[in-house]
Amino acid sequence: MGFGRDRKQIDPNLKPEELARQAYARAIRLLGSREHSSVEIRKKLGEAGFDSDIIDATLEQLVAAGYQSDERFANGYAESLLRKNYGSMVINAKITSRGISSSLAKDAIAAAIKERGVDWSMVAADALLSKFSSTQLSDSDQVFMGKCARFLNRRGFSSTDAIKAIRLAAETVSE
Repeated sequence: MGFGRDRKQIDPNLKPEELARQAYARAIRLLGSREHSSVEIRKKLGEAGFDSDIIDATLEQLVAAGYQSDERFANGYAESLLRKNYGSMVINAKITSRGISSSLAKDAIAAAIKERGVDWSMVAADALLSKFSSTQLSDSDQVFMGKCARFLNRRGFSSTDAIKAIRLAAETVSE
């Protein structure tokens, strides 16, 4: 008995109409759990054994019905990552790694910034405050500051925003 889901492969002897119906049903199940990019759906349907013509037709139907939208996926994913205190560089990389174009990823980040009125140094300060204790942030030395800067860099913040965030976090803790 294995762990995880049993992946049911398609029967290649089925009629094309039945294959198309199965592909559509599988894609709807995928989208029922969370938004997916078109590239993710294409990959998952391909792994299930559907051919590219059926996958293309399924994606066209999903987009036409409004069930799948790369723009909606990118906007939601950008907002989710921003709530988790990631910086713009990591947000962009994570969105594009899901098959979204760089320009659409940048538009999604811009929309999230506009909607929330984002100040990246404040987001970075929030990331620091959630990662490190107030004691660490209040009596910080140069070694610890370097650790904070590296942490923020890995989270996708610029060096300028990291420096501002370290100051902001230290001020917030000392107040």
